[in-house]
Amino acid sequence: MSRVCVVGAGVVGLSTALCIKLQHPSVSLTIIADRFFESTTSDGAGGLFRPDERFIHGVDKSILRNWCQTSFDHFNNLIFSNISAEAGISQVSGYQLFNDPRPDPSYKNIIYNFRYLTKHELEIFPDHYKYGYFCTTLYVDTRKYMKYLTKLLTEKQVTFTKKKINTLEELAESYDIVVNCTGFGAKELCNDNLIRPIRGQVIRVRAPWIKHFYYTDDNCYLIPNNEIIVLGGTRQLDNDNTQVDLNDKDDIWQRCLRLCPSLAQAEILWHWAGLRPDRKPIRVETEIIKYGNKKLLVVHNYGHGGNGIALSWGTAVDATRHFSSLLNAINIQDKQVTSKL
Repeated sequence: MSRVCVVGAGVVGLSTALCIKLQHPSVSLTIIADRFFESTTSDGAGGLFRPDERFIHGVDKSILRNWCQTSFDHFNNLIFSNISAEAGISQVSGYQLFNDPRPDPSYKNIIYNFRYLTKHELEIFPDHYKYGYFCTTLYVDTRKYMKYLTKLLTEKQVTFTKKKINTLEELAESYDIVVNCTGFGAKELCNDNLIRPIRGQVIRVRAPWIKHFYYTDDNCYLIPNNEIIVLGGTRQLDNDNTQVDLNDKDDIWQRCLRLCPSLAQAEILWHWAGLRPDRKPIRVETEIIKYGNKKLLVVHNYGHGGNGIALSWGTAVDATRHFSSLLNAINIQDKQVTSKL
């Protein structure tokens, strides 16, 4: 039985672990992380399926489209199943608004009901935006979804260990293959200077009368999920402050209130700030690391920036493909050794 370790318990780590276990049920799999659930970056994600390729660089367009389609199909299948509520996945329609012309989003043929807003529709909004889209996509309540993934992994006898890993070398003696899904933590763990923090801050409020999402070109957004609305946001490159900033809090509130004045009646639930792990390109690949006479087989899957939820299942499937190649190589080697004996 091959010994496998997934490092990182955000949505990318949990998704990759589940993909591996589904395809290779006999492997012994452990998830190691220093943070779980509400302590992870994934916990604060807005959760709207809206992969923005303006911020995804260095990834082949066909690969990116496959990641998007694979993720959307996965979430969409959950919507039309009997565990949709448990997994926290739901459909949502809404508006994207901006003042400068831009190319159509790459996901326009993946989501539903994509169309351009009419002049009359644009005039409804306070700032009278010049351009806009309407579409039906989906929303992931990450708190529910991560608990759902954890439940499935637990049922499959996956072990969870809370521990901080300082170097991948620590794992070389204990595991045959390590899958690195540490997000921003990969900057230190892998000495990866291509990783940069993008600070995000959001507010969650209770406003059950808001049924559509709104997204503007100045990074102002409202994303509904049942009665809770996610208000955002910030996109601050190279800002590593994880504390809630009062100026950002006021700025987010005022921008969202201008876009949707009825928010004045909303109940504010909590504030959140965290670091999105930006990398150009997103790293989904294998690596063989040598430590003296030892070698460690590694699959990397990190650096999704603000597209972690939207691309999580697609990159997990891709990372599992890389994992399968390494596992096959181990099995062939073991057979060769056995035949010599």
